[in-house]
Amino acid sequence: MRLYDLITKDVKAENETKRVIVALRILYIIVFIAFSIDLLLVGKENIKAFSHALPVLFIANIALFIHTYYSKTKPALFCFMIFLFIWILQMIPFLGWSAGMQNYFIIILMLCFFAMYGKPSYKFLYAGFVLGMRIMTIWAYGGIKPLFEFNAIRDKYLQITNISAVFISIIFISYVFSQKENEAEHKLMQYNDKLKQEAGTDQLTGLSNRRRAQEQLHEMKQSGETAALSIAMGDIDFFKKVNDTYGHDVGDEVLKFVAKTMIDNCRNDSIIARWGGEEFLLVFPNTNGDNAYIALERLRKKIQDTPIKINDMEISITMTFGLTEYSFSDDESYAIKEADEKLYMGKQNGRNQVVY
Repeated sequence: MRLYDLITKDVKAENETKRVIVALRILYIIVFIAFSIDLLLVGKENIKAFSHALPVLFIANIALFIHTYYSKTKPALFCFMIFLFIWILQMIPFLGWSAGMQNYFIIILMLCFFAMYGKPSYKFLYAGFVLGMRIMTIWAYGGIKPLFEFNAIRDKYLQITNISAVFISIIFISYVFSQKENEAEHKLMQYNDKLKQEAGTDQLTGLSNRRRAQEQLHEMKQSGETAALSIAMGDIDFFKKVNDTYGHDVGDEVLKFVAKTMIDNCRNDSIIARWGGEEFLLVFPNTNGDNAYIALERLRKKIQDTPIKINDMEISITMTFGLTEYSFSDDESYAIKEADEKLYMGKQNGRNQVVY
């Protein structure tokens, strides 16, 4: 069995969270490795004088690791904390204060908040107990020398080993217990973005709807990055006749064709929106009226000259546009109204044209 499978194996107890148990297994492994390195650094000749406690700690480490496969979460968590308390208090007199064994209290503290389930008051109570133990440890062992004299290099290696184990444990605990929350938050943000996009999108054509177009136009005005702006209103000529003759499903296909043609033939920075029914709003940033007129004429001819193929039918349509330049000193709704009035003039004067 691979080490990964061994660590992530589920517990036998029903309705128990796997995340805490897996975290404890990895922490046992980290402590075991740090413990082994510490003993290698101490040297065989020095271990003999402390041999009565070391085998017990080793066996306890392995036995409690195995215990995680059968225990429920809460007892397994308390067993690890008690083991770590005893291990710290046994190793400080052996390795001395400078070896940094007291830093392992941070692991217990983090488990109090991340791994324990229950009321926040209980978590603070456990944290207070850990703090009390840490203070008592300082009082009892602060500055204590190791059982044997170590040279400066070996002492630094001991410090590096233990502080590395503590840091790795902190990083691991933070990752394991924040991963799901981060993923959930990310998914929530994506979902909110999706809802926002859907709320501002016309479901049939995929274009912005009226509300989103108004927001985009207002944002463009507020940014002050646009030197000139042209606004056009477009309407499909005799669209009601298309619906009455071919049905609303064909009418929907016509609307989608118009939307795609507008997207394909307008610049990427243009705002294209379905204003309502068969009416569309087009906004051309950094474009004066003359250039917008040329763009609309090209679009109008493209729509006029491209038959729409639906099933075995070919339908030809035309569009009428009303165009105005937008003065940023005016309200944007005034410019839209002016473009709509020019559209109406185009309808009155024969349709299939751009009125500017």
